[in-house]
Amino acid sequence: MIIECVECRRHVDASVQGAFLRTYGGRAPSSLFSLLACTECFSPILIRQTNIGNIAEGDIWDTPQLVFPTTDLRINPKAPQDIRLAFDEASNCYRANAFTASAIMCRKTLEGICAAHGVEERNLARSLQKMHEQGLIDDRLYEWSDLMRTAGNEAAHGVGLSIQREDAKDILEFTNAILDYLFSYRDRFEAFKDRRKGARPVENAPATRTMNLGSESPAEI
Repeated sequence: MIIECVECRRHVDASVQGAFLRTYGGRAPSSLFSLLACTECFSPILIRQTNIGNIAEGDIWDTPQLVFPTTDLRINPKAPQDIRLAFDEASNCYRANAFTASAIMCRKTLEGICAAHGVEERNLARSLQKMHEQGLIDDRLYEWSDLMRTAGNEAAHGVGLSIQREDAKDILEFTNAILDYLFSYRDRFEAFKDRRKGARPVENAPATRTMNLGSESPAEI
């Protein structure tokens, strides 16, 4: 399998050492984890692929995603496929030093995030504003996303403008943070709240009855 080794920074035909198939009980596409070995520096590499096939076509595994060595960029497999692909392309552009292209793909990822939540206004600025108004993103995430939208616009339309590595890294990581919040932490928090609503309050233990024995002794009771 051709893949980039993080350790030696080379594209190698890594050898497969083992595999594990994880299913989600029909709630999400299955994932295939493969343990590889770099043929240049012999470092271990763990990748994940999502099954994008169907009953008619059979199993079709998408582009391998690096799991180990760990990186700061992760995306929940429950996120829609087009969003994952857009963010993967943004990450690949960054690794290829195509920083302007990475910023543009981050902007495209933001558009996909809005669409996935049923928000498709006449432009991305209005869509993000509506996401904010609906409480889907808070003040800080709205500020981040709107700034990334502006940077993406400049990258796409400014012929003489180039995004530098440091800015591209920040844009990529901020996009990843928004993905984490909307497709991981927000969903988990809503599920947590639903569980708490269904939880029964612990009943108070019955009060202990106190008997007034007065001056009587135990033998006289």
